[in-house]
Amino acid sequence: MAPTRMTRIVNVADAQRRARRTLPRALFDYIEGGADDEVTLAENERAFQEVALRPRMGIDVGEPGIATTVLGTPLALPVFLAPCGMAQLAHPDGAVGVARAASAAGTIAVLSKIALCSPEEVARRSPGPNWFQVNSAGGRDEVKHLMARAADAGFTGLVVTMDGPPPGNHERDVRHGMVPPVRLTPRFAARLATQIATRPQWLGAMTVAARRQTATIKDATRVLSSGGLRTSARFTWSDIEWIRNEWPGSLLVKGVLTGADAVAARDAGADAVIVSNHGGRALDGAPSTLSVLPEIVDAVGTSTEVLIDGGIRRAGCVVKALSLGARAVFIGRPWVYGLAAAGQPGVERIIEIFRAEMVRTLKLMGCPDVSALNPNWLQPMRPYQGQLPETAAGSVL
Repeated sequence: MAPTRMTRIVNVADAQRRARRTLPRALFDYIEGGADDEVTLAENERAFQEVALRPRMGIDVGEPGIATTVLGTPLALPVFLAPCGMAQLAHPDGAVGVARAASAAGTIAVLSKIALCSPEEVARRSPGPNWFQVNSAGGRDEVKHLMARAADAGFTGLVVTMDGPPPGNHERDVRHGMVPPVRLTPRFAARLATQIATRPQWLGAMTVAARRQTATIKDATRVLSSGGLRTSARFTWSDIEWIRNEWPGSLLVKGVLTGADAVAARDAGADAVIVSNHGGRALDGAPSTLSVLPEIVDAVGTSTEVLIDGGIRRAGCVVKALSLGARAVFIGRPWVYGLAAAGQPGVERIIEIFRAEMVRTLKLMGCPDVSALNPNWLQPMRPYQGQLPETAAGSVL
């Protein structure tokens, strides 16, 4: 995408609309959708809308600081790129482009075990630092094998996803016939072919990258045809203790929604916990991540770093999460929209939007640095419960 066209992406919603126009419908719905009635998916965003910022006047903060440190790693901004399965199918730049964009911006992208790109390729083609994500599919043997590969490739952080199996009930995927194990029936193939034919930009990009995508398509077929995640046993806290003994780098436990589970993760050896409901893709009806963040911060205190994902579409969301005690946030769908819209430059554009919005937000708040954020910078969006004043004529103002 040309630079002039790139500037037309002024927010995440713009990238989302471009992704919708670019991707086959089944692939876009896979990225966009949540579980069941998508209640938790919507609540993640609504929770941020129900919290207001409290700006201070009469203060000139100059250029506010947005850099931070997470688990000893300096970050230029407190925004990670969350792991996302099947990311390689959004654009040929795939996980390598995402990792490069993150590194160039001074942050970190987490590679999903089913991103359809190997840790070795990401390490070879991006400067890092890089983190890797695993779930329980395949059992301890598979997890140990993947951890060894990631460690050998120089990955320094491991994100362990707890909230599955089973995966959530993604009804959008069910309607497209995209729920593993996928059976390549003539009817399914015809429907998918029709969707692809209506997205020539995506098809052209994938065709140009055909040599590299051959392995990707094989990996995608393997993932979609496997029912492994549905039959694997869930991770337990003893598994986290075992992973802690096996993994040499930073260990983050993802999927925590209660203070008690945050403490259990810490006691099992986690260096950090990620408050997450899988972007509304696991248990529908689970609470929004922002609503439980204070409980989790209170439970672990300063002993464990707390991060959060889910529903973060603006830098104002980042500021609200940091004010409630999160060390940093993860964004998922936003960077996938950017990747689908324009490849690596699209991801870079999304990160730049968050960076610029953070600086502007802190300036408008009168806050000099993200380290100064605390709950005193927030209030409910609608705190006043009393009766509104009336004019002399008796009408409500």
